[in-house]
Amino acid sequence: MPHVDRSNFFMQANICNVVARVFNLNPARITPASGPHDIPTWDSAGHMRLILELEQEFSVQFTDAEVVELVSPAAIEAALARHCAG
Repeated sequence: MPHVDRSNFFMQANICNVVARVFNLNPARITPASGPHDIPTWDSAGHMRLILELEQEFSVQFTDAEVVELVSPAAIEAALARHCAG
């Protein structure tokens, strides 16, 4: 039976739930590639709300450089992984 990284699965689910909550969407609609290109309310103000919510949810503080890169759940997951590793 293949190994399933449950921590990775739960992180992805938590990220998708935060994105869905901030943008008032069904979490099932959020994919790792979702972003401003397919979520109309993900504008600059929405992006800052998302960043603040992520920082609170995951107890991290993103740098200014990271903030501009966090434009999808996949990018958010990679940034959070760096924070957890460092």
